[in-house]
Amino acid sequence: MDLSFVFAITIVADAALLKLIPERRRGARFACMSIFFAVETVLIVALVGSPLHPVFRLKELPREFWLQILTCCWWVLAARELISFLAIATALRRTKIENKLLSDIVAASIYVCSALAMMGFVFGLSLQGLLATSGIIAIVLGLALQSTLSDVFSGISLNIEKPFRIGDEILLEGGAEGEVVEMNWRSTHLRNGANDLVIVPNSVIAKMRIQNHSGGSRRYNGSVTVAVDSRNEPELVLETLKQAAMTCASILEQPVPSVGVVTFNADRITYEISFSTGSIAAARDARSQLITQLYKRARPRGRQGSAGLPIAQNSQESGPISLFPENELFDHVPLLQSLSEAEKVQLNAKIVRRHFKAGEQLLTQGAPLNAVQFVFSGVIEETRQMQDGRALKFKRLGPGDSFGTLALLTGIHTEDITLTSLTSGLLLGLHSDDLKPILESRPELVELLSHSVSKLQQYIAMFDQAAIHADAIEQPDLLSRIKNFFHLSVPDVPLNSKTKP
Repeated sequence: MDLSFVFAITIVADAALLKLIPERRRGARFACMSIFFAVETVLIVALVGSPLHPVFRLKELPREFWLQILTCCWWVLAARELISFLAIATALRRTKIENKLLSDIVAASIYVCSALAMMGFVFGLSLQGLLATSGIIAIVLGLALQSTLSDVFSGISLNIEKPFRIGDEILLEGGAEGEVVEMNWRSTHLRNGANDLVIVPNSVIAKMRIQNHSGGSRRYNGSVTVAVDSRNEPELVLETLKQAAMTCASILEQPVPSVGVVTFNADRITYEISFSTGSIAAARDARSQLITQLYKRARPRGRQGSAGLPIAQNSQESGPISLFPENELFDHVPLLQSLSEAEKVQLNAKIVRRHFKAGEQLLTQGAPLNAVQFVFSGVIEETRQMQDGRALKFKRLGPGDSFGTLALLTGIHTEDITLTSLTSGLLLGLHSDDLKPILESRPELVELLSHSVSKLQQYIAMFDQAAIHADAIEQPDLLSRIKNFFHLSVPDVPLNSKTKP
């Protein structure tokens, strides 16, 4: 059989076999390509001699052209083999190609050299004339593709300087931030916190200020700026804002969050809350949790200031927030906001105040609770003793949170937690006997409270479902237990019902 046809069949078999080997199996693909390339090299040498100086013995034009095509195929296969060798060498060194741009540049350079070799060695063309002609073409293309070439060379510059790598979390001037997932010839791709793909041209990113949050460690330092009514004591505000940040689950315990004064104006003082998260992706959740926690203890000042002075309605600047005092607690507790003023005054008179110090154990796991406690100030850590003896951190309570609702409403002590204060603070407590008359006259509050308690119980079950196999209390059963505990004989009220005046 003619060796030229054997060479052609070998190329087809090479391509077909590589289709069957997955891309992830680099070693197997490289071994297959190397074996076939060795066979193809032996065949091309037998046909035309050295590919650097091919000799076409027969002067038949079709035969000579056929051998030239086969020799060009060998040069393409040689370029492919070299690119694969560089890729497998990188993998064996347990490193990875930093981005697609670098690998594309290397591959393109090798294929260009292979094409020049075909023209010079196979077809005998003058490379000097070819390069002169290609220079003119390059000038024309450079003017036409100026913007694209700017992205390409900016990408090369970024690759050499390496201000960031694949997998780094960066923040660009202008607000774009996220994880670097790809770098190619034209652009850099970022995956932001909303799981959107942000594509930034390389020429633009090369001119920007870049903050690499993964340069030293993956820890991210964030901040939230809050404007507070200047009528609130700065010392109280500083402590409350810090305690709210310490309560958020996405904020690291160490380093401890800090709060500082930024500006001081006539009607407001601006504070900056600084905190750390495990990654830039967690910073968004941390800010949301912090704002949610602050809302439990403060409210926007509204249309009137604390002294009743009106605020201009045409002001373009949003008003500051204000920390509410103890006597306004029930105006900001969602479950008790619907109470009348007389009922709120009655409950305020029965509140039991309890000051605590840092490190004080406020509740031991399994101890009975006979009152609902509202955290007016301070940070409290909840821990649960598991059946295997482990003491696990459950969550933290801060200003505006409460505990004791489950045991108070059902009469069963299923809140098996230990409470330890991390800072000094103040608890405001309501005994069950003081709350019972209110619930007897407001059956809709019973259902609202049951929903709140049910959510807490589901959270506890999710926390220790692998260690504790307690019987779940369904929502209707939970509601009946609350009614039985308070001896309420009232019909079920829909959740969307409203109290008639």
